[in-house]
Order: sequence, then C-alpha cells, then structure tokens
Amino acid sequence: MTLVGKKGTRAPTASVARELSKRALSGDLKEQVMRFDWSQTALGALPHWPACLRIAVDTMCHSPFPCAVVWGNQLTVIPNDAYVALKGAAGTLGARFDTLWHDQWESLGPYVFDALAGRSSFIEEAPVRVGYCDHAEGPWCALGYTPLNDELGEVAGFVHTVIETSANKGGREHWRSLAKSLERQIASHVSELERLWQLSSDAMMTVTPDLKLHNVNPTWLSLLGWELEQVQHLPILSLVHPADLAQVQLAIESLLHRNDTHPIETRLRHREGHYHWFSWSARVGARLVTIVGRDITGAREDAMRQSRMLMRNTERMEAVGQLAGGMGNEMNNLLAGIGGGLELLQLRLQEGRLERVEEYVKLSRDSVLRAMELTQRLLAFSRDRPSAPRPLHLNRQLRLSEPLLLSALGPEMHIDWQLDVASWVVSLDVAALENALLCLCANAREACLGKGTVTVRSVNERLSVPFPDETGLPAGDYVAVHVADEGHGMPASDVARAFEPFFTSKPPGRGAGLGLSMVYGFVRQSGGYAWIESAVGEGTKVSMLFPRCFEAVHEAPVGRKSPGRVGSGERVLLVDDELNLRTVMREYLLESGFDVTDAADANSALQRFRQDEPFDLVVTDIGLPGSFSGRQVARAMRMLKPEQKILFITGYALQEIESDSIQQPGTALLRKPFQLAQLVEQVLEMIDN
Repeated sequence: MTLVGKKGTRAPTASVARELSKRALSGDLKEQVMRFDWSQTALGALPHWPACLRIAVDTMCHSPFPCAVVWGNQLTVIPNDAYVALKGAAGTLGARFDTLWHDQWESLGPYVFDALAGRSSFIEEAPVRVGYCDHAEGPWCALGYTPLNDELGEVAGFVHTVIETSANKGGREHWRSLAKSLERQIASHVSELERLWQLSSDAMMTVTPDLKLHNVNPTWLSLLGWELEQVQHLPILSLVHPADLAQVQLAIESLLHRNDTHPIETRLRHREGHYHWFSWSARVGARLVTIVGRDITGAREDAMRQSRMLMRNTERMEAVGQLAGGMGNEMNNLLAGIGGGLELLQLRLQEGRLERVEEYVKLSRDSVLRAMELTQRLLAFSRDRPSAPRPLHLNRQLRLSEPLLLSALGPEMHIDWQLDVASWVVSLDVAALENALLCLCANAREACLGKGTVTVRSVNERLSVPFPDETGLPAGDYVAVHVADEGHGMPASDVARAFEPFFTSKPPGRGAGLGLSMVYGFVRQSGGYAWIESAVGEGTKVSMLFPRCFEAVHEAPVGRKSPGRVGSGERVLLVDDELNLRTVMREYLLESGFDVTDAADANSALQRFRQDEPFDLVVTDIGLPGSFSGRQVARAMRMLKPEQKILFITGYALQEIESDSIQQPGTALLRKPFQLAQLVEQVLEMIDN
C-alpha cells in the first residue's frame, strides 16, 4: 500500500496548529447541518433520517477532534467544525467521502471497506498528511474508522476521525474513549429499538425498495397468523386486499419519491384468507422502509355494524312506507266491512227485526280479526329484535303472511302459490322470514312496474351430495322456497353482486342496496343457502334453501276460547285512558262474572286502589296520560301491596316494553289488539295461579 507521508514525521509548526484550533472553534456547524438542504443528497431530507444516524451526528458534533459521520451507499459526509477546518468549508458538507479524499483514496480505501464490513481500526503506524484548504501542506495525522449500525443492526456507515500524530498519548486515549462511548450509545439505541420491535402492540414490518418483506415483528405475525419463514422476502403487495392495491401503490410512490408519510388505512390478508384492517405509517430508512400499523379491524367492524344497522332501519322504514299504500287500502276495505255490518245491525235493531243479525255480527267480527292480524304483522315487521327461530310448518306460515305480502305488492300484482303438499318442518324466525319475503315482493313489484304475477313455490329437497359444492350445504333434507317474478331481469354482472351489502342497480334515492343482503344474511343465519337466477328480459328467481327441522311444532291457537269456568266475583281494577276500549272490556269482564272497578288515568287508579283494595288483579295499559305510566302505577301499588298481581296491556311493539318489571312474578303482558275472550282467559289464568 502506498502511503502519503512517513511514520515519525515531525508535528506541524505552532502557527499552523494555532490556525487549525482557530478554525475548529469558529462558527456553529451544527446549525449549518440543520439548515443544509440534505434532500439533494442520497440521505434525503433531514426529518426523514433514521434515529441511529441522528444520534451518531449529535455525538460527533460535540467531539473536540476532527471527525465526520460517513453514511449510506454514497458515503455521504456529515462533518463537525474541526473536520471542516481541516478539509475546507467549501464542498465538505454532504460530499462523497471518496471524492473528498480522492488524493489519498488509494491508501484510505481498504480501511473504509474494512469499516463497512464491521471492523474498526485506528491507524497510527502509517500517518497521512492532511492539507488545509488554503495550505499546500498540513500536519501528519492518524485516521480512525468506527463502524455505525442502523436500526436493524447492520453496518450503514462509519465515523471517520482525524488525530495529529503529535497529539500526546492522553489525547489519543481520550479519542478512543469517545469512540467507545459512541459505539455504546449506538448499541444501546439498537437494543432499545429491538425491545420496541419485540414488545410493541402495533404491527411492524420492514420492506425493501423492491417492496419485499424484509422482517416483521411478533405482533404482526400474531395478528395475521403467518410464520416468519412464510412471509420473509414475499412481495408485500401480494398480501394487500385487491380493492386497496391502487391506494397502496400510490402511497408507496409518494413515500419513496416525495417522502410523503401521510397515514393510510388498508387491509392485509390473514393466513386463513380473511383480511385485517390497519392504519399504517411509514418512514424511509437508509436501505429499508419501516412501516408501523395499528389493527383497527374491530373499530371498523363496529362502525360498519352501526352503519348497517342504520341502513337496515332505513330500508325497513322504506318498506313500511311502501306498505302504507297497500295497508291503507286493505284497512279501508276492512273498516268498510266493519262499518257496514254495524250499520245494518243498528238498522235491524231500530226496526225490531232480528233476522240475519248474527250474520252481520260475524261479518264485522271477521273484518276485525283480519285487521288485528294485519296490524300485528306490521308491528312485528317494524320491530328490531334478536333472532328467535322456532319450528313451524312453512306452508302454513307462508299463507298467514299473504295479506302482508299482497299489501306490499299493490293492487295490480298477484301471488301464484305453488306449495308442496306436505312441506317438512323448518326452524325459522317468523318476523325475519316475513321481512325477507316482503323485500323480495318489493323488488318484484319494481321489476314488474307494479303489474304482474309473483310465483311462490315450496318444495321438499333431499340432497345426496353437498350443494352447491363441498364448501356449501352438506347432504341432507331441506325445504326450498322459490320466489319468481316476470320483470325485466338482471344481467350476469348484477346477479354476481346482488347479495353484496350496499350494491344496488336502482337509481339514487331508491334504495340503499341492503335488501337482498339482508335476505342472504337471514338465510345463512338459519343454516341455509340462497342464490339468484336471472336474465335480462326473463325475470328473476330468488331461491332459499332451509334445513329440515325434526322438532315438534307447537302452534299457539289464534283465537282461544274462554274456558268453561267464569268469574265468581273476583275483584278487578281496570285502568285504560281509551274510553271505548275500557267500556267494552269492562262490560265483557262483568258479563264473565268479575267485579270491575275502572279508572281512566294513573291518579284515579291509585286513589281507587288505596280506597277500595284488595283487588285480585290490576289490568292496566302501559301508556297512560300524564306523568305516570302504567309501569309506574304498578310499582306504586306494589309498594303498598308487594304481592299484587298485574296484567299489562299495550298496543306498542317496542323493545323497551320488555323491561325487568314485566318479568317479575305475578306479572303478564297482553298485546293489543286482542279478542275479549283472550282477555278473560288471561285474567282467569293469573287469578288462579
């Protein structure tokens, strides 16, 4: 190796040494480093420097000896004041090391490569003459090379130190001490980063410039279910959700070219095939991109759940609005029948004629029962309650739903029932089934432009192989329900996406795209399978396959008759603000053998209770005028008589009615509208128990 200078050459003159000291102490190079435009160098803008480089530069700037941090593949120089005094201010800051020392590169190069290989050295036996910026010759100096590691523990650069050979032994030892201190600080920082890497609750990964995974932390592996060996060197884009690829590629381009570190939200694939949502932040290092992500899957699912709940309520309200026209027409027909029968009955009584009186009463009663059933189903449809499946005969339930479906279809739509002779029993939530059927009927009406026929067919199906494939329903017994219309149909592209939430082919403002997804969700929740067959101009058929249920069906009779026993003078306090209803209930209870005291509001009821007790039973409406509800009246009565039996009646179908107070012993609930015979039966049952 050819060296510049010789060992043992005498020290520089005193005047030169004083000039060097003066240059080293003048100015504040640290501020110059802060102001320098590093974005024009291979290091990039200073705010994006890795922490280990910042620590090394800060330590180096406080060194009394001439030294510089040399960092990165381009060997970019970051000097301190004394180093600049040696090499000259012009062109030192941000220069390439091999360019700055080109005159001595032949001798310095091997030591540089040793440092980049992780081997430190301090060359005293072969000093180098370092010339000042404005002097031909300078002092003989010994040079030191201390490797610097990045946050991954790999060598990313080195500290270059220049010491006059005339410096005393104590000075050299002081430099060695500073160099060792610098090494310890870097090692400590790397250790802290490693602990953060291992213990962080956030997912962390490093990615190479060609977008391959270099390393991931334990949290990343735990959240996504992979082993390190499976993902190391895997292209990161292969794990990104297809819908997010464009966004991720744009973010990476902005990060690499414009150092844009704006956080993004995207999904990564779990080993089992589903995706997790993360909020990602990234920083560009010397050779790797470090990316940190927080798992926000739960938060997004909660937000999505709330959004879907809101949209379902919106869909339900839209469906209720669509039903309003049909319901109004149906109720008007029923009220016309009731009113007409009562008018004829009144006319016959005024004339003193009794012929056909029973027929008029039956006509009015049948219309009332139909109106009651229709109202009950509309209330059940509007309620938002947990799924409550029960065994039922599907054909019977479909027929019971006919008035509600006809109301949704409108006056010019008809239902063609093609029901299996003896369909098997299925276990379904009745309200959810009617909700699904109403949605399909509403879609059919729109597809047929309000005029046509909807075919509803049920058939028992025995599958000998899984349907539609191994991932679908297992072989077994099922009941299929097919709902077909004669409408305009759908193209194959729409059929493929019809069950997706929020997908709709309707014009804006005509639906949120949750109807068919709700149908699909109901069928899957019931253990079944749903699919769509359609073609443009050939109508649409939605099929639902439900598993057969082998439990017994317990049907509650719709019209229960009062038992043979009647009242025998039991005392009943009746509280209801609706005069007509209170009057007929009072009369029927009196006719059934009860001693009835009635009240129209909470205060009157409490006064009667205090004055005329004891009562065998209190029958009270929940919604009463004034500041006291029926529940509060019952609570006040039980403070006076804890064992008092209470029968609540109400026309509301809201969830809050099902409160703890109604679940107490000696308490029952009867929903309006009800038959008077049902009221008497419930009163007798509560008094006897």
